[in-house]
Amino acid sequence: MKTKIFTLIAMALLSMSCNKERSHEFWDSEYGDINVGYLAFQLVWDEHDDTLSTIDNVKITASGADGFLKQYDFSSPGDAADQLQQLPEGTYDLLIAVDMTDSNGYTLTQSDTKNAANSLPLSIAALRDPSSSPHQSWYATTTATVKNNEITIAKFALKRLLSMISIIIDGAPDGTTITATVSNVAQNVELTTPRPSAESTDGISLGTATAIDGILKIENRTLLPTADGSDRATITLTTTEQGNTLVSTIDAPKMELGRYYELKLDYEKLSPYIHLTGNDINDWQQDWTADGEILNPAD
Repeated sequence: MKTKIFTLIAMALLSMSCNKERSHEFWDSEYGDINVGYLAFQLVWDEHDDTLSTIDNVKITASGADGFLKQYDFSSPGDAADQLQQLPEGTYDLLIAVDMTDSNGYTLTQSDTKNAANSLPLSIAALRDPSSSPHQSWYATTTATVKNNEITIAKFALKRLLSMISIIIDGAPDGTTITATVSNVAQNVELTTPRPSAESTDGISLGTATAIDGILKIENRTLLPTADGSDRATITLTTTEQGNTLVSTIDAPKMELGRYYELKLDYEKLSPYIHLTGNDINDWQQDWTADGEILNPAD
C-alpha cells in the first residue's frame, strides 16, 4: 500500500472575522451577491520516497459550472497550503501541476477543449528537450464542493509524471564505453486523463557511460513514458571496447507514468537482441531481466 505522508496544509480559522488577512480568515465576497465559500489546498505525496523532494512551483486549475475557470500559481507547497481561496458556491474539478515550468525543462499548455471525464481543460505536459532528463514533476486531480461560508479541503495526492530508468552492466573491461537510446517514447502526457500521447519519438538519449572497476552505469534518467498503444519499449545499447562496437536492441516492457525501471546485465551476455521481462518490486519499481537472448537474429 502506498504511504501518504508529509502533508502540507494550513488549518484555517473556522470562525468569521472582519479581518481580511486571507491566509487565515474569511473576507468580503469577491463575486458580488453570489454566495461564496473557501478552499484550503492539502498536498500529500503519493510515494514515500518523494517526501524530501524540493519544489519551487505549484500551479492549480479550478474549473466549475458555466465555464468558470481560475488559475493559481504558488512558489512552494507551503504557499499553496497557507492561503484560503474564495470561490462561488459549487462543485469544482481541480488539477495540480508541480514543477512543470520552462526553467525545469517542461512545457505545460492548456486548451479550450474540456476533458470528457470532467470540466477541466485539456492540459498537456511535455519536455522541451526529450533527452534532457529533468528532475521529476508531479500532478494530481481532485473534486471539491464549495459551500456558503464554509471551508472545504481540496486534497491532492501528488503522483510522479516521468518514468525513470537505470542501466547497470557488470564485468565490462575498464575503458569500455556505452551509449543508450530509447524509442516509442510519448511526445507528451494529457494530465487530466492521465494518458501518454499515441504520437511517439525515437532515439531519446539516456546518456553515455565509461566502465570503471568493471561497471558500466547509467543511472536515474528521467523521460516521458512509452507512447499510448505501444506494448513494448525499444532500447538500443551501443558498446565500444578497444575499437570494436556491438549494437544491442533490447525489447523491454513499456514504461509507465511515474515508475522506476532498473536493468542489470552481465557484459558477457550482451548480444544483438535481448528480450526483457518485468518483475514488480512494489507499485512504482520494476526490475527488468533478460529472457530468451538471441545471439544472432539472422539465424
